[in-house]
Amino acid sequence: MNQINYSHLVISLVISIIIAGCTGPKFALDITSVSVKDILKSIENEQNKLVSFESTSRISVDSPEFSGTFFAQILYLEPDSLLISASGPFGIHAGTLFIGRERFIFHNQINNRFYNGSVAKYKDRKFFQFPLKLSEFMYAFSGKEHLSALKIIDYNIDDGKFFIRAEKADVIYSIWVDNISGRISKLIATKGDQTLYIKEYGDFININGMFFPRKISITRPEQNQALSVYHTRISLNSKIEKSRFQIQISDRAEQIDYSNYNGN
Repeated sequence: MNQINYSHLVISLVISIIIAGCTGPKFALDITSVSVKDILKSIENEQNKLVSFESTSRISVDSPEFSGTFFAQILYLEPDSLLISASGPFGIHAGTLFIGRERFIFHNQINNRFYNGSVAKYKDRKFFQFPLKLSEFMYAFSGKEHLSALKIIDYNIDDGKFFIRAEKADVIYSIWVDNISGRISKLIATKGDQTLYIKEYGDFININGMFFPRKISITRPEQNQALSVYHTRISLNSKIEKSRFQIQISDRAEQIDYSNYNGN
């Protein structure tokens, strides 16, 4: 009798774990029962679940200044720590970037140069030949979006997804939201006749009830720039020690201080 009860307990526990791992904001595609406030709150809740991640990723860059594909180990820790260690063909270490609350460090291992500077002063500048500003790195690799202070213009169903059209600071945002994951699948930002950027998120993975996009792409058509990230292996919300964000720099590396950098 005890053996039967124990077996039932184990089965119930397994079922509970499976159910817990599958829970998520699965909305019916019906704008009469699901408000735009529900959707925006769901996106915010899903984003806030992410505290940290560690991944092995494939990153492709295509721009007039630089084109190529490389692999990277990425560490991310809320609210302000990101480490990207990139390697090229044959596992050759290409560079390591650390972004913290106040400082950024970039070690170009190919030419053995060590750059450091102020995040506040450099955040709105394009990061070297990368088609991203320094301030965009944290959100670009974590699949997050700033959705505060949006003025809603339209809300309906488009192509089997919730569609939100909103405005903020003269920029129009067209947003498609997946009803299964509660996450944004596509976002287009326009200003006048200009498309500022297109972001797409896909291949969502569900870990312990939290959805995360393994595939992230950012396109700036006006500048002929594109960035795509695919997280091939990922661990979400595991404990990451701060010591892992330290970069070892050779004493022979050329050091360049970008704190007072005035370039573009």
